[in-house]
Amino acid sequence: MAEEFRFAWMVYSAGTLVLLLAGWWFMRNWSWAWLRWLILAVTAAALLAPTRWGEPDTPVMPVLPLFVYQTLFDQNGATPEVTASLVIASGGAALLVILSGLGLVLIRRLRARRRERDEDPYLNVR
Repeated sequence: MAEEFRFAWMVYSAGTLVLLLAGWWFMRNWSWAWLRWLILAVTAAALLAPTRWGEPDTPVMPVLPLFVYQTLFDQNGATPEVTASLVIASGGAALLVILSGLGLVLIRRLRARRRERDEDPYLNVR
């Protein structure tokens, strides 16, 4: 990767990180934590997922800005490769957050059952 693209990626990644941290800061008091994590994870995946456009030797670019650029300024619209990359990155991030949320709900439920069983005098014979 050329030096100017490496520098551009560093600046873009730092800006995206600042944007995500600001989003987390303003949403930190939400009562629905899973929604906050879903929004932040999908946004991060859409903004930071890399994709190639055109020739195989072209530099890697972030997928969401490339999708918006192609949609607005290209005559044929966004290419299927860029659209698929955007959908897969966003869907994968959403799936990851949903699966981790379901896992946390299951763990909480198992802990609550164990606590109820330990506190029940009829089942707790020690």
